Amino acid sequence: MQVEVDRSSLQEVRALLAKFSDGATRAHARSLNKTVTKARTESSQDIRKQVRLNAAYVKSLMTITKASQKKLQSKVSTPSRGLLLSRFSTDTSIAGDKVSWLKPPAIPSRGIRVKVKPSGGAKVFEGDSEIQGKPFYIVLPGTSGRVAIAGRRSRIGSEGGRIKVFYGPSLSQVFTDVKEEVGERMSLYQMQQFEKEIDAILRGF
Repeated sequence: MQVEVDRSSLQEVRALLAKFSDGATRAHARSLNKTVTKARTESSQDIRKQVRLNAAYVKSLMTITKASQKKLQSKVSTPSRGLLLSRFSTDTSIAGDKVSWLKPPAIPSRGIRVKVKPSGGAKVFEGDSEIQGKPFYIVLPGTSGRVAIAGRRSRIGSEGGRIKVFYGPSLSQVFTDVKEEVGERMSLYQMQQFEKEIDAILRGF
């Protein structure tokens, strides 16, 4: 049995294979970008099961790097620095972003109360062993009226100054706790998206 393929047919096959190869790379990049966007949403949901933060604020801190056909890699990044403890205040005007404070709010008679976890009760924050006296509020310089919880150090700190600003867990710490489980779900999702993109390319041939 002999099969003959003329030159024009061979060129068509080569063109088709080249088009498919380029399409596969494009499908891979698109599937990664759909996956990283979904990963940010699901990571935010899982993070907010562990810490009491609103969705818009968490999303604003989660940066996504999208893939391209030249670089088939996408990722979600979170800041490593701890979040201001005031973000977990039970007073929504202090925890949120709707109020720009010109001067620090008064200390409540029952003390400064914070709630880090979504479940459980709020706690009165008493400071730590580095400060003397009770913690208080300050308006952070260089911000648009953001309030922080601070205390006066009993001795000058390693970076100078006697005022210590208190921080809670970083978003990166909480993200580390959830990213493995999210990653497992996203692996399956990315495969599904890749198959859909390939199907779309094949239908276009």
